[in-house]
Amino acid sequence: MLQLFSGSRGADEHCRCCPRFRSVIGALLVLASALPCLGEERNPNTDWFSKAGYGVFVHYLEDLQNAPDQLHSLGRRTTWDQCVHDFDTKRFGQAMADAGAGYVIFTMHQRTRFLIAPNATFDRLTGYRPGEACATRDLVEDLYQALHAHNIPLMLYWTGDGPREDARAAAALGWKEPVPTDYVRKWASVVQEYGERYGDKVAGWWVDGSYRFIGYDQAKLGILATALKAGNARRIVAFNPGVEDKVRPYSRHEDFTCGEQNTFLDQPVSRWIDGEQWHILSFLGGGSSRIGAAWAMPGVKYSKQELVDYIFAVNQAGGVVSIDAMLFRDGGLDRSQMEVLKALRPGLASSRSLTPVPPGNLAFRKPARLLSLDGSHELEVNGGVHFARLGVDGRSQTTALAAGEWPWTYEVDLLQSRAVRRIKASFASNGYPTQLRLALSVDHQTWQTVATADKLEGQPYSIEFGPVTAQYVRVSALKPDGPNQTGAQMAIAELEVYE
Repeated sequence: MLQLFSGSRGADEHCRCCPRFRSVIGALLVLASALPCLGEERNPNTDWFSKAGYGVFVHYLEDLQNAPDQLHSLGRRTTWDQCVHDFDTKRFGQAMADAGAGYVIFTMHQRTRFLIAPNATFDRLTGYRPGEACATRDLVEDLYQALHAHNIPLMLYWTGDGPREDARAAAALGWKEPVPTDYVRKWASVVQEYGERYGDKVAGWWVDGSYRFIGYDQAKLGILATALKAGNARRIVAFNPGVEDKVRPYSRHEDFTCGEQNTFLDQPVSRWIDGEQWHILSFLGGGSSRIGAAWAMPGVKYSKQELVDYIFAVNQAGGVVSIDAMLFRDGGLDRSQMEVLKALRPGLASSRSLTPVPPGNLAFRKPARLLSLDGSHELEVNGGVHFARLGVDGRSQTTALAAGEWPWTYEVDLLQSRAVRRIKASFASNGYPTQLRLALSVDHQTWQTVATADKLEGQPYSIEFGPVTAQYVRVSALKPDGPNQTGAQMAIAELEVYE
């Protein structure tokens, strides 16, 4: 870009020396310095993030920590300003150290006017006085100090839709749908003030509410991305397109995938996906068999070993895992979740790469799901003990069994397309289907039936066929139980897939 202005001195020398020209050159130099960090493929600025392996994500919001009907508030309500002043950053920092967090992602706000640190730009644009919207305590600075004492990087949660639920702030910024460019610019100026203030104290941003369906496009995301990197061009950014079927890149302006998912299931093939750092975010709370979202909720959805195994598999490929945990008003965390989090670093340190069981089995420890017969919706775990992963764990004594619907489908994602030639399905001794169907798909849309079987009597079912390129494998129990049938509801002991 700068070569456009190089060459011998001549008739244009005056133009180069005029104030307007120098201003243009200065602006281009700033832009050029930022461009390599906006959506650069295989960005080395994410190296520390990949090495961190996993971190903790927490929601700290006015309608959680300052709402008496929510557990997070410990039954208290004060002004938002007082709530922020009450937060014990040293206690929180110690909890994150105990959790072995490689980083922390902390929310600054969500949809309301209530932010966790002063911001003169926001106050000027909206007319709010200090403390009425933006807390007078700089909680970000105090969080940084508390986490930095344990060498834990701080990342922040931001949004693209801003204070849309606050009538005064929304009107002042010009909120409407689709989101106007002028609104994005004003909202970007708010986060730019934060970025310039904190510099390298803030290592990254996870940006919610920047969806296509509210009008965000690449140009608007670019405006926000530039502001998010103010004060630290090495700061990493991700934008949330919403929950999708798999972890996918969204914008050329992001450095890592946002990765919002409702379960820790998807896994990376490698560290990079379309040049971006692979990253997933999901929640720990909500109970072992819960389907759907349970952000910032108490309880544990995964056992210690289950989460260790998942993070290990993701980290082995170079991916990163963010774990949403419940945060209380005083900086404490849910005790049951802390017990799981504290087990992760020791568990990962003792984990070792595993050879597929049996050797060559493409389905071994791949993402698996319990689905309705037609695959249209996910089913609960039967009895809270028959998790989908137990059908691909290499152990025949464990089983995967769905609840709620007798006919059902077991699905495995091989993570990448393979030339499949052989499939073997083994069942629990008291849980085999009378009739089944095996189907393959390369895109999760079009399915090819490769085999059907009837009058099964409990023995493993194995079939070989000409190679079919596929990433997804389904075993569907068409007749699980009923008159004149030998079988019962299908329970998958082990699914094996081979090239």
